[in-house]
Parts: sequence; structure tokens; C-alpha cells
Amino acid sequence: MLLWIALAVFIMSLFLCANLLHIVTRRHKWIIPYIRKSDRKLTDTDYPVNIYFSICDHFQPFWGFVSQEIAEHRVVTWQKEFTHHARKHSDCRGHHPVHTFFYSEEDYNPHFTDELSKLVREKIADVELLISYPNNIRPDFKRRIEEFRDVLFHHHGLLRKNSSGKIIYGFVHGYSALNKSQNDGEFTGTTNGIPVLKETGCYADYTYPSPGDVTQPPFINSIYFFCDQPGTSRPHESGYPASKNVWSENELLFIQGPLTLNWNRRVWGIFPRIENGSINHLNRFSADRADLWVNKGVRINGLKNHIFIKLFTHGAQDHTIRYFFGENGLDQLWSFMEKNYNNDQYKLYYVSAFDMYRIIKNLCTGAAVISNSERSV
Repeated sequence: MLLWIALAVFIMSLFLCANLLHIVTRRHKWIIPYIRKSDRKLTDTDYPVNIYFSICDHFQPFWGFVSQEIAEHRVVTWQKEFTHHARKHSDCRGHHPVHTFFYSEEDYNPHFTDELSKLVREKIADVELLISYPNNIRPDFKRRIEEFRDVLFHHHGLLRKNSSGKIIYGFVHGYSALNKSQNDGEFTGTTNGIPVLKETGCYADYTYPSPGDVTQPPFINSIYFFCDQPGTSRPHESGYPASKNVWSENELLFIQGPLTLNWNRRVWGIFPRIENGSINHLNRFSADRADLWVNKGVRINGLKNHIFIKLFTHGAQDHTIRYFFGENGLDQLWSFMEKNYNNDQYKLYYVSAFDMYRIIKNLCTGAAVISNSERSV
């Protein structure tokens, strides 16, 4: 009798484990790809290693539905403090850190944009697009992108044109809800979002990673092209990697940030924390995090000695502003990278989001990568 009870408990345990695994992998589609890639280490690469470092800011000055005065104070603080802090640091070319503001269309203000433009003219910042929308239909999504894109370019001298004379931009999707990938009923986004991005001049998407959320695609630590599947709600969840001698002008490029597990920082001393490249007052810089960004770095297939570190932040949040500037959080981050990853074995490059895209394209197509004096913004 005891044997049958034990067998029943064992079978029930297997059933529960299988269901738990199904639930976890359905919401955390990156877990299995992470396990498959877990054996890749920096020791597999060739030296010297070129590290291209960028911070992408999901910048929303009116975050928290604050007043005009508070939002303006946030922007002016960035304009003043970032200049002061960034000019104390430099990469292997002598270039200062460059910050990419993915500026929220909902938070657009001409005066704020002009303040950010000052940083762009000093070559320590760049501005791209962030769009959030609740269940919008395709024509409205396209209209909003085109209007905001044109305002930034024609009224503020931001963004740029490609060789065909078309205005191009980098993109972050608010709430990570690209192509109906969110299912909360409010911010689910719109179908056919990716074709709209291509039509309106998007050169690359920088939305991910978003671990712990259903929006995270199964690709991790990757630079890849999506495979367009008309009528499919999540076409960006299938694709192929950008590789040496593999490039496409017809499909949208996705440039992801780091996504891994940090076993040095454990929850309740047991479970590893998820490392997703977020840098803010709650996810502060530390040496072990920086080492993970490099060791699990995003690379191009076939080019081991080029690593792309794309961090992200929400820089308009007051606590994060205080951490970055009042507590010297950015100084600590840059100082560590310059001390530990800018030497005989490593070459550190501070780049904007667009610089990163251009370098990836040049590496894939075999063009000249980057010169000692080159800066695109």
C-alpha cells in the first residue's frame, strides 16, 4: 500500500513540475535559450576585445504625471549635470560618454527638446524615438511616428537622413508592447507594428530585454533580424542573427541588451537575480554586474572580439537623477569601465545607439568599422 502511495506522490510531483515548467517557460521564454547559451564565455574569444558601450534612456520628463515645472527641472538638470560629469571621462579614442535619449512622444515639449539638443551639439548625447500607445490601430501608430519624427528633424535638427534622403531613427516601444506582445488588455500595442517601423525609417529597435514579462522574445543577448510573418502578433519572436557577411536592408534589426543570471547577488541567499542591463537608483552599478555585461556580452556571429553593451535607464525619474549625479553613479560606472576594460586586452568605445547600429552594419558588411576621430551625432 505504501508503495502505491509513494508512486502516486511521485507521479503527481512530476505532473506538478511539468506544469510549473510550462508556466515559467511560457512567461519567461528566454530561460531555455539562456541555458543553451550558458557555456559561452569571454575566454572563447580573441584579443584584443573591442567593447562598444551605450546607455539608452527611456526618457519621459513628465514621468509620474508631474507639473511642467518639475519636468523642466529634470531636463535642465540633465543638460547641466551630464555635461559636467561626462567631460571627466573618455574612451580609447579620447571621446566622452554619449547618452542616447529615447524621447517619449507623449512628453514632447519644444523647450525640453532644445535643451537636449545642446547636449547633442556637444557630441555627448543623441535623441531617438519612444512611442507608447494603448491598443492603437495601425494608421494612428504610423501618423504619430511620422509627426514626431518630422518635428525632431525639421524643428530641432535631430535624427538624420540615410543615403536615400529618408529620415531615419532608432526606436524603443513603451511598455515593451511591440506587435501585440503585451496582453494586459490596455497596452497591447498594434499588429503590423514592425512593417510600420520599416516604412517610416526605423533603422533598429532597442526595446529589449524585458525579462519577467511576456513581451520578452526567446532571443537573448542577440543582434538579429526578424522574419516578417503577416498577420502574426509576435513576428519579432522569430528571426535570424546578424552575422559576418549576413546583412539585410529590408528587415528590421533588433539590438538587445544583456540578459543573464547573477549568482553573486541572490534573492534570500538562494535564487540568482536577473541581470537585464538596467541602471538606476534601484539597480546600481557594481563591479560584478559590469563583468557580467562583458562576459555574457552581445556579439555578432563570427566576430568574437567585438562586444556590444547596451544598458537602459529611465533617466527622468528623480531618484535615478540623484543617483546618477548627486551620488556619482555614472562616474563610478564609467571609471570602472575605463580602468578595467580599456587596456592592452580591451578597447573601450563610448557610442550612441546610432553609432552602435552603424558599427554592427559595418562589421557585418565588411566596411571600415570606426576611426579614432569618428562620431556620428
